[in-house]
Amino acid sequence: MAEHRSQSRASLLRREVIGAACVSSALAAPALRLFLAGHEAGPSPPSNPAALTRGLRGSFSESSPPTQRPAALGTAMLGAAAFAAAAGVQRRSSAARRGNALAVVVARRAGGLADCPYALYGSKDIDIIEERSKMQEEFQPLEVSMPSELAGNPEAQKRYFAEQLPQIYKDLKRHGAIIFRGFEISKEKETFGEVGRSLELEPCEDPLHSVAARDAVDKKAGVYEAVNKPSRSKFYIGMHNEMVGDRAPGAALFVCFKAAEKGGEFMIADGRKMFKQLDQDWLQDIYRRDVVYSTAEFPMGFIENLPDFLQSAVEPLAHGALSQALKMKVDFKTELLWEKSEYDGSKILQVRAMPQAPVVRHFATGEPCWWGSMHSHAEYLRSEREKVFGEAQETTGSSRINKTDVYYADNSQKVEVDRLKHLDAVTLECAVKVKMQPGDMVLLDNYLVMHGRCPFEGTRLHAVSWFKSPDYSKAAA
Repeated sequence: MAEHRSQSRASLLRREVIGAACVSSALAAPALRLFLAGHEAGPSPPSNPAALTRGLRGSFSESSPPTQRPAALGTAMLGAAAFAAAAGVQRRSSAARRGNALAVVVARRAGGLADCPYALYGSKDIDIIEERSKMQEEFQPLEVSMPSELAGNPEAQKRYFAEQLPQIYKDLKRHGAIIFRGFEISKEKETFGEVGRSLELEPCEDPLHSVAARDAVDKKAGVYEAVNKPSRSKFYIGMHNEMVGDRAPGAALFVCFKAAEKGGEFMIADGRKMFKQLDQDWLQDIYRRDVVYSTAEFPMGFIENLPDFLQSAVEPLAHGALSQALKMKVDFKTELLWEKSEYDGSKILQVRAMPQAPVVRHFATGEPCWWGSMHSHAEYLRSEREKVFGEAQETTGSSRINKTDVYYADNSQKVEVDRLKHLDAVTLECAVKVKMQPGDMVLLDNYLVMHGRCPFEGTRLHAVSWFKSPDYSKAAA
């Protein structure tokens, strides 16, 4: 990108101003497409065309801070603004939105998977002090090994899961997660899906589906790759409940097809245990106030280099174009705010999700659980982990855009560092590391437990299937 910075600033600014003021919609459309695709500055094609949208997810979104601000993003942004102005882009009517939503639903169902369900927050009626006083049990994941008599018999292994369904559902409600070891049916990609079917779990779309496409092992069967990329191997994925926007799966089944040569342990932390051990005063305070996550940052420093009289004209164009782009690209509500980058103090547009409760009451057990992605999303904790484990090696546009943090919902102030340190200490105390071998599986209730992943060396192939919440009425008494 150095060559871009060496270009004549005046020439570049003239092109931006002209583009914003009078470029035709036909010329601006490619810039809008480039912007929507998250194209990194430079002459080469993007290595990750979904880079921009991957910064909008509401579950884990770990990434390194940008090393340089892509100069071409300013041109793309203004091109998008010009396109919006020239084409007369207006907010779609409610009828059009309904039609578009219907088309999305039809398309998803045509693919054989149900939509990822909406998050179940329930009513906000948790008395922190009273509920904590009632909780006596220590929650730990349950480990189950395949009975030796099932060895070499895939059909018997399928029957095992079907016949044990009531007990497995009961154990899942109590323990939040079950680790299955030694089963052969789950060693192969072609037969892994039989486990979920035998357990009568209804598969759903990857929650990331609404903003980007996760690599799939078997898209038709709803088997997606976990975070296995070598560029993310050093990255410590903080504890989180899986959620994107306002959608969250009820359950997940993780599987190991190939273990990393070193590290890469799967991690589980029970939300009920977290609720019990977090500082009571802070828990009461943050539950009352709710939290908001920032999910992406778009560099807008180029605007500051424009003449003053143009800055006031370009800012609303940039804000409007990006707002329109977000509405076209994601199916959940976001807020777009002008902020200053903590990296270099330059102007940015920050995408924030809607407020959410940090504690939820489980729909089936009635138990309160610590919930969300604070441990994975907090910028301070992410930076501290990078000091120990190193930054992600990724250099695509998403690594410059995909910056996250957590704020109190009532005043937009960041959660304090001392609170984040406390959260980190309690999370690590509650977390259980699971070293998985080929065929090992972890079935978890996404509302009862959080999950994460340790850094690794070598190659790793883990996968996951997402499901709607189990029908716990089938659980054994």
